[in-house]
Amino acid sequence: MSEKPVLKVDLQRADVTERVSRDSSLFRSPLVDTLGSEWREVFKRGHAKRAAARVVLFQQGDEGDSLLFVLSGAVRLFARKASDTVELGVAHPGDVIGEAAGAEGRRAMSAVANELVEFVELPRAVLQEAGAAEALERWLSALHSERLKALDEMTDFLNRW
Repeated sequence: MSEKPVLKVDLQRADVTERVSRDSSLFRSPLVDTLGSEWREVFKRGHAKRAAARVVLFQQGDEGDSLLFVLSGAVRLFARKASDTVELGVAHPGDVIGEAAGAEGRRAMSAVANELVEFVELPRAVLQEAGAAEALERWLSALHSERLKALDEMTDFLNRW
């Protein structure tokens, strides 16, 4: 029997796949869409976690072999380039963070919980076993490129002053 990822919510245990199915913002996310019919199996093999406000989920340069799918709350994303530290944006429910770690082995940015955050950590190995692995890698690569472009634009802007 396969164990379902669960998280404790108000002293009740909630099945993450059930939660994603019921919440349209999660169910219609690009990650779930890209995984197609395999999303449930992938999420069942993930690890549901909770972090309090101001907790550092990971730091730029950390080794990482997973990505995080935000279930609730908000996560601020920061990156350093040369001597500049730039906020790249805020991840909300249905967003993915940590997408670069699998390809490069190191986190390309830092992630800090802006409030209480619940998320599912999905190991890269599990994602690579999915039938949609190739499409998923293309999507994650595009997402990572967008974030790096934002970093370049922000640091260029800051350095003009």
